[in-house]
Amino acid sequence: MATASPSPEQRELSLVGKVEMRIALTDTDAKLETMLKTYLAPLLLKLASEHVSVRNKVISICQHVSTRIKPQSIQLPVAALVKQFKEQQNSMVRHFDLLYIQQGADRLSPSEKAELLPVVVSGISKSGSQGPQIFNLLLRLLESFTLPLRGSKEDVEMRSRLEVSDADADFLAAWLGKFILFMPQKGTASACPGLTAEDYAFISMQGKEDLWSQSSGGLNLLRTKALAARLLASGLFKDDERFLPALFASADAASTISDVGEDMLKRALPVTDLEDEVLLKRMFGLYFGEGGAPRVRAPLRLKILGLLNKSTRSTTFAHNIMRLVDDGIASQSMDGEDIVMSNAPASNISIGREATKLRAAIFQYINFVARYGAAETLHSIASRVIARLRDFIDNQGWPKPGGNEDLVSRGYAYEVVGLLANAGPKTVLVEDEHPSLDILRWLFDSLARDSSGSSIIVSIEESLSTVLGAMSRMQLSGEEQGALEELLIDQMSQSADLEAHKRLRSTRYVTVRFANRCLPYASVKARWIDILGLGATGDRAEVREEAERGLSPYWYRMLNGSLGTVQPESIGFPSFNAVMAQFFPGRTTDATAEPLATAQQARRSYPHCFHQMAAFARRILFYEAMAARDVPVNLDSEWERRIDASAESEEKARTAIKGQFRATASSNRGGLETLLSALFVGLTEQVPGAESQLVEFLALAPDSLVQQLVPHTAELLPVIRSNNHSRRMAGARTYGILASHPVAQHADVSVQLTGLYDNAKSWQSAAGAAVNQAHGSIVALGFFFSRASYRGHTVADREQYKQLVQTLTAILTESRDGSLLEASYTALGQLCLFGAINTDIINGLSKFRTIIDKLYDNAKSGNETAILCLGEVSMVLPEEDGKEDSDLSYVEEQLHKLHEIRQAEVHFAVGEAFSYLASGWQSSALATKLDIEGQLPTGPKRTTTLTRVSERILADCGTTKPALKKAAVMWLLCLVQFCGQESEIQDRLPKCQVAFKRCLGDRDELVQESASRGLGLVYEKGDRRLKDDLVRDLVSSFSSDRQSQLAGNVSADTQLFEPGALPTGDGSVSTYKDIMSLASEVGDSSLVYKFMSMASSNAIWSSRAAFGRFGLSNVLSDSSVDGYLADNPKLYPKLYRYRFDPNSGVQRSMNDIWNSLVKDSAATIDKYFDDIVEDLLASILGKEWRVRQASCAALADLVQGRPLEKYEQYLERIWTQCFRVLDDIKESVRAAASSLARVLTGVLTRALEADHSSTKTAATMLKHVLPFLLSPSGMESSAQEVQMFSVRTLLEIIKKSSGSTLRPFIPELVERLIATLSSLEPEAVNYLHLNASKYNLTEQKIDDMRLSSIRSSPLMEAIERCLDLLDDETMQKLVPKLESAMKSAVGLPSKVGASRVLVSLSTRRSAVFQPFADSFLRLIEKVVLDRNETVSSSYAVAAGYVARAASEKQLLRLISFCKSLYFDSEGDRESVVPRRSLASGEIIYATSKHASDRFNAVATSVLPFVFVAKHDPNELVKEQFQNSWNESVGGSRAVSLYLKEIIDISSVHLDSAQWVLKHTSARSVADAVTTIAALESKMSPETAQMLWPALEKALGGKTWEGKEEVLLAFVKFVEAATLYYSQQASVASAITKITIREAKRQNATYRRHSIRCLVFEIVEPLLKDATDGDPMEIDGELTAPKSEGVKQATLGGAVESLLASINPAVLRGEKLTQAISRALAAVATLQAPSASVWRSTYLGLTQLFTRVEQGDEGRDLGTDAQNHLKVLLFGPDPGTEALRLLRANAIVAMAKAAPTQGSALHADVLALVKEERSNAVRDRLASTPMHKG
Repeated sequence: MATASPSPEQRELSLVGKVEMRIALTDTDAKLETMLKTYLAPLLLKLASEHVSVRNKVISICQHVSTRIKPQSIQLPVAALVKQFKEQQNSMVRHFDLLYIQQGADRLSPSEKAELLPVVVSGISKSGSQGPQIFNLLLRLLESFTLPLRGSKEDVEMRSRLEVSDADADFLAAWLGKFILFMPQKGTASACPGLTAEDYAFISMQGKEDLWSQSSGGLNLLRTKALAARLLASGLFKDDERFLPALFASADAASTISDVGEDMLKRALPVTDLEDEVLLKRMFGLYFGEGGAPRVRAPLRLKILGLLNKSTRSTTFAHNIMRLVDDGIASQSMDGEDIVMSNAPASNISIGREATKLRAAIFQYINFVARYGAAETLHSIASRVIARLRDFIDNQGWPKPGGNEDLVSRGYAYEVVGLLANAGPKTVLVEDEHPSLDILRWLFDSLARDSSGSSIIVSIEESLSTVLGAMSRMQLSGEEQGALEELLIDQMSQSADLEAHKRLRSTRYVTVRFANRCLPYASVKARWIDILGLGATGDRAEVREEAERGLSPYWYRMLNGSLGTVQPESIGFPSFNAVMAQFFPGRTTDATAEPLATAQQARRSYPHCFHQMAAFARRILFYEAMAARDVPVNLDSEWERRIDASAESEEKARTAIKGQFRATASSNRGGLETLLSALFVGLTEQVPGAESQLVEFLALAPDSLVQQLVPHTAELLPVIRSNNHSRRMAGARTYGILASHPVAQHADVSVQLTGLYDNAKSWQSAAGAAVNQAHGSIVALGFFFSRASYRGHTVADREQYKQLVQTLTAILTESRDGSLLEASYTALGQLCLFGAINTDIINGLSKFRTIIDKLYDNAKSGNETAILCLGEVSMVLPEEDGKEDSDLSYVEEQLHKLHEIRQAEVHFAVGEAFSYLASGWQSSALATKLDIEGQLPTGPKRTTTLTRVSERILADCGTTKPALKKAAVMWLLCLVQFCGQESEIQDRLPKCQVAFKRCLGDRDELVQESASRGLGLVYEKGDRRLKDDLVRDLVSSFSSDRQSQLAGNVSADTQLFEPGALPTGDGSVSTYKDIMSLASEVGDSSLVYKFMSMASSNAIWSSRAAFGRFGLSNVLSDSSVDGYLADNPKLYPKLYRYRFDPNSGVQRSMNDIWNSLVKDSAATIDKYFDDIVEDLLASILGKEWRVRQASCAALADLVQGRPLEKYEQYLERIWTQCFRVLDDIKESVRAAASSLARVLTGVLTRALEADHSSTKTAATMLKHVLPFLLSPSGMESSAQEVQMFSVRTLLEIIKKSSGSTLRPFIPELVERLIATLSSLEPEAVNYLHLNASKYNLTEQKIDDMRLSSIRSSPLMEAIERCLDLLDDETMQKLVPKLESAMKSAVGLPSKVGASRVLVSLSTRRSAVFQPFADSFLRLIEKVVLDRNETVSSSYAVAAGYVARAASEKQLLRLISFCKSLYFDSEGDRESVVPRRSLASGEIIYATSKHASDRFNAVATSVLPFVFVAKHDPNELVKEQFQNSWNESVGGSRAVSLYLKEIIDISSVHLDSAQWVLKHTSARSVADAVTTIAALESKMSPETAQMLWPALEKALGGKTWEGKEEVLLAFVKFVEAATLYYSQQASVASAITKITIREAKRQNATYRRHSIRCLVFEIVEPLLKDATDGDPMEIDGELTAPKSEGVKQATLGGAVESLLASINPAVLRGEKLTQAISRALAAVATLQAPSASVWRSTYLGLTQLFTRVEQGDEGRDLGTDAQNHLKVLLFGPDPGTEALRLLRANAIVAMAKAAPTQGSALHADVLALVKEERSNAVRDRLASTPMHKG
């Protein structure tokens, strides 16, 4: 019966049993290891069997195996187990696989571990539950795995080569990152910062003990983390995968980890999307801790905050932001640990420091959130964050912080409050219900009271400024506006008295700014705040300046950004009544006295701003009046002056104001009365600046309003008598108005008049103040009687009147006092104006013509008061037709004779007087003289006078007499101005035009200006028909060349002004010509008239209000002309350019023309843009410098703010023309061109900055600009200004450009910038370099400074920026350019710059640079041998860096090149600095230092050469090779490693024809022998055989400096190589010959060394033989006695030579002591020496110790020497007295040279003295120093 087949279970058990048997039968560890390699993995696979018995059997076998493999020498099949682990899913199989893997891994060799790591890494993501063990295994293998060079091909291919999947990379990156966060915790802690309990258990393998203890076989945690970081930095991971691990590593405390992390982070950050929501959640989770993981440590939190600061998306995480704020303001907890700052216990100091840093970072982030956060987020967090921050500040102490508080965070907190208030909803600042503006009030109080210091105050001010911006954009309701107004007024009130309100500083400035920006102009309280600001005289000037701006509607619009967009009528003005109610709120019980009392109360309450209160209220009243009656007033910077001037001289405005007064006076007159009272108080109480305001106001007010002041007339009397002239005049005129009022009490007035006359009549005796009183009284009387006469009073019969007239006549005829004469002129003129006097009255006192003559006498001195008085007196004279000598004609003649006055401006007064004489009250000059209510006074009729006067003046305009002609032109101008409405003047306007045109060609500047202004007036005064006639006349005056001639004898090129009269530089240009040219070019002759008013820049025009009114705003209101100009494109290009003329007068004129002509400036420029640009580009190279300068400025203005498309076609031309004028001959043109160039650069750089998303615009601009900048017109220009600007522009472009934009231009840029480094170096540097010795400098020191400047040069920064943007394609294009730059570089800066470019490419851009490294190394070989040492060194250093990326073949070539430089340097050694040898050393050193791994790879080829060359006799060369050796070699064993190569090189060059190389090789051999002898006390025969031929050759030849080193090595060789030469008779013989030969050298320097080195070797064996009793070999056959004598003589000579060989001049210190001790030891061992030996011994010792003493080497010789001396000097008696005397001499010499031994042997000396028989010997012994003591 057949046997049943075994079951599967039995078969498996059988197989397992066989394996068990095989394992059991192994009787050695080696056999067991072999067996396990074969069967262990398959055996473990049976653990997956479905049969329990099989699994149990395998387990039992495993237990047996585990017992057998305890010896560490047994290797396990780890790789097979790892592979099986990955392939199997059975948990038991994996468990046992892992068990043996862990045991076997530590037993592997480093290379085996390195091979295992790729196996472990591939598929690691599938490790499952055994992940912790596999990950730990990976960490253990890291130490043995060598990572490829970063950026190398191997590094790039590492991921694919190791077969790492994306899942594997993600797994590794995640866990390596967590491992970097991992920190072992003490006790029972199961988590650490950033890691959950599961993560912690994974890395710590469930808390396995001693896992990180090196002493217990664990890993070094710090080292392993560093290795993990380096692995993460390798090509195994992509940048996005290593971002978080890089972040963790960069924050590590260990620099070995953080440095790698920082580098990774820099590379990963550009490709990481910081707006990714998942990533942001992860970072917030790390920051706060999530999933049970504690928050990460403070340094990492700082890093996270820095990244959040770059993410706009992060600002949407409102909840997390609030948590951050809570962290930022948290204080330290009770257990001493900061809530924010730490997870582990730390010192309070450390916590405080971290807290400060982190809090600052949090506040910076909140700042970022407030600036860039989403509105929704900000609205949700603003209120809560502000509340937290206020709590934080309050907790620190408010307003005074505690002593140790964090003030930096306090400042941040204030700033963030402002930012959030700005960014949050309106309710943050302005509450919904019952607004109190709590935050704003708190900030104001903080500004006033916070005592933290100036830096905190700056933060508060910044916060308030931010809030100001927010509130200025809000639309406040009435209640909200009221709350703000009350708050601001309260701040002004509290700032008025800081001490009373316990404030440290004023808040006025900020308060006024809020009032101006956040409240409407119509807000009365805002304007009140401005008034209070003006009164803050004790505060800083900025307060008053800001307040002034707030009161001006023009500046209000400017401050609020509405200028040019908001029409004047859209700005609401505060109402007059509201202003008065706010400014003058007082109330009294006396209703009649209330206005004045209110004004006086305001004056007392606000003394410093009372004048401004009244002035502003008056202007508001005037503006309200003019606006109500449609009288336009421009809201410009001159608004205040325009209001005042209009009220003073413009008839329309005065009529409107009078009408408003009458309307108001009849209804609500309270405000008017109070204002009038305030003006009265300002005059009577001497408020500064208030003198003229009351008079102007009274002149416009009706009598019904004025009468309230009449009872207070007496208060004017002190004013009339004051010493202030303007106050006296204002008081006198006011008195005349009030005292003559119908309601005035005549009795009171009469008393006052009597008092005034009493003052006046004392004029003859008056002096000092009395003269002023008389002056005021006379003027007051004149004003009173003139007004009283006009009001209908009969004054001629009044006694005071008669007395006044008498007094006036007397003063006029008798007085010489100027003040009194002025008073009399004023009084007489007023009486005549109002008809209060006539010729009969005057003639009754004095002849009328006498008075006229007196007036003329004073008038011809230029007294304008006297001149006007002549005109006023003429108004009482009637026309007497047919009578040539009438009084009127006499006055006219006297006025005419005033043409001789030299003061030009006086003639305007004469012209005004002529208008009085010719037209009387019809002259518009008198329109403002009537200052009381009523019609114009009537005087004698004028029918022929105006005709006669105008004809005469017209005739005078053509005279050849210069003085008369000048005066006549100005008189005619006045007549046209003041009497132009009269028919007589209208009929003569054509004649006036001819007269004015004729005067345009006059050489006198003022005549030209007057004629120019006159033409404009003629055109204005004429009607339409006349205007047309005038235009035709002007056109007919042009010849065929319309631009060359005008009016027959005046051409367009006529020089109208004297050279230098206008600030135009050369006098060839005048304002008139410019306007004439402009009108002619446009082709509209009528424009000449319109432009005439701008032809003058003389200051006298602006001082005349009557002329100032006629500006271009009126001229250009002609719609027909306006319509013509609007369609004429020829005007705008010219006019646009003239707006930028260098002459301020031209510029101002043209701007007025432009503003009047052009309604929408932007639209007009856009419409005619091409025409304007073409004109400017043509004009910019014009002949006249001013045209060139204006074109530059105009172009600069034109291109700013306009899209590139608008001027792209002109861009290259603009740059070209700009650079041409940068080298203009005139400095101001160059400055304008520089300004244009800066504008162009600014436009370009702004486009580059704003163009990150789309490169089209920037690329277009660069396409035009860069080629130009790099052209001969730019960087290569001969003009230094052009060159410098081109460079600056290039640097700015490079700095701001994005990579894609700039990359196409990088090759050219780098080449040019390298060349520019030299061209921009100051020439003085080269001079200094050539003459360094003159300035006590060295060329090297200067080169060092040049090198330093190059490294910090902006040009190098730009080059580095270009290199950072390289990609593969651009790098390929850069290579030929860079090679060209290196070959053609001239000058040290360019050459050094080129070398630094290579360094940067090698270090920062190694990946793209590597393919070209070989070619650049070859190029360096050609350029490294530069004449300049600095350049050569720079290229050598560059070679070291480039070697990093070079191939091994090229590296070997470089080494061969260096060897060639060193050994084949014929002639190099004759120079002071052996340049070729030094370059060789520098290249080798740079390579060893900067490319150490590459250097070590070829060490066999280079280190032997380095060893030889480091013995070069030149110190500079030697230093380089010595440094290279030290950099690469850890100890002396490297010599034995490369001994053969060293000896080979040395042997070759020992035969060199160059002595330097021969000596260098000899030293190298000597050093090698010495080193080997030190390493091997008994040198092996093989080594000695290798060394001996070279050493023998090195010792050959003559002596040379340094040969003693070879000799010393020879000695070392003889000592150490006995095994070798004892078997080689020839070698021993050669040693003997060499010894004798070298000892006999005659070179004194060398001999001292040779004797020292060789005597011991010769003598010691002789003495040793004598001591041992061996017979000494004697050449020849001698008898025994003779033989003994020779022996003793030889021994004596040997002793003497031995002692004589010790030279203290050569041996020093320890070496000397050792030599003496050794010699004494040899001599002391002699047995029974003969007399001759004793003699030689004593003599030798005496001479030795004498040399020691003379060499100042007296010292302690040591115990051994002392013992030997005791034997020699105090041993057996030498016998004879002569020998004892020699011994005594030796003892004395010894005691002197070695006091220590002398003292120690003192007792022995005394014993000898005691025993000595000879007196001579005794005395000699007694002379020893110790015996004397």
